[in-house]
Amino acid sequence: MVMNRPHRVLYIVLFYNMYLHITNSLAASSSTKQGPVMAVATWPFTVATDAAWEVLTGEANVDGVSMWGTALAAVTAGCTAAEADPSIHSVGYGNSPDENGHTTLDAMVMDGRTMEAGAVAAMPNISQAAHVALKVLLTTKHTLLVGDKAAEFAQSSGFRPRSLDTPESYELWKNWQRDRCQPNYRRREAWVPDPSKHCGPYKPILESSDVFTPAPLRPLNSVDHTNHDTIGMVAIDQYGSMAVGLSTSGASHKIPGRVGDTPIPGAGGYVDNEVGGAVGTGDGDVMMRFLLSYQTVQHMRQGIQPTEACAKSLRTVRQVPAEFMLM
Repeated sequence: MVMNRPHRVLYIVLFYNMYLHITNSLAASSSTKQGPVMAVATWPFTVATDAAWEVLTGEANVDGVSMWGTALAAVTAGCTAAEADPSIHSVGYGNSPDENGHTTLDAMVMDGRTMEAGAVAAMPNISQAAHVALKVLLTTKHTLLVGDKAAEFAQSSGFRPRSLDTPESYELWKNWQRDRCQPNYRRREAWVPDPSKHCGPYKPILESSDVFTPAPLRPLNSVDHTNHDTIGMVAIDQYGSMAVGLSTSGASHKIPGRVGDTPIPGAGGYVDNEVGGAVGTGDGDVMMRFLLSYQTVQHMRQGIQPTEACAKSLRTVRQVPAEFMLM
């Protein structure tokens, strides 16, 4: 996160491996060089921070647009580098196959100066998801494109299609099937055969009374950089402007079409030059319900220091009692 204050001290904190934030004293400006630059990322993805650093200290041409050292170009370059790195098993091609054995990508970039965002979700057959998200921001009036149509947009914008599946991802999928498709994301009381014991194809159990019966809470999934994560980046450039960028191949063995928090502004990431920026990583199905990145930036807007802003946001994440039902 970046927080504008009169002092000139720079802090970097990784909080509970969940929220990354930066504080910086410099007032935002779009035209005057002001000083230090920085790019930080979730998890130890140094290839991403190296790529972002090269942009922040030089000139980048992104989609035909000259972005001399801008934070927006930096987070795009960093996420793109992570997408192309086969050693990162939660971002880019060949990772996190869904129930059908296929990989799709989610990504988002957001500009803290203009408050514009571009995103893609559940996108197949295009490996540069963050770049396509930037293209959405730069060339359309939309914020989010999804699925096959996002891939069509990417191809019309000059991105070459390719399969995101690899022999390694196929083997991951086959191993999952050999383990009776465990774990998965289907509620056992809603499908036949029982998804806690069997693979599909599944058929829904259709009973009208189910609509009024509170479902049991699903257990939280274990989270680490091998199964669930998003790269999230925050950058500040020499003009004092900020951006966030995120990219992921999503949760392994997800139901096809699932979208997590990554491409949702305010959920996966949020940034405002006047206040700061935040990105999140973890169980996206839970996190997107609480808009943690947006919450954290708004807490800082109220003058709360970044570490406490993170803690305050995280305290809103809780298991809702099973008897509770929103009417």
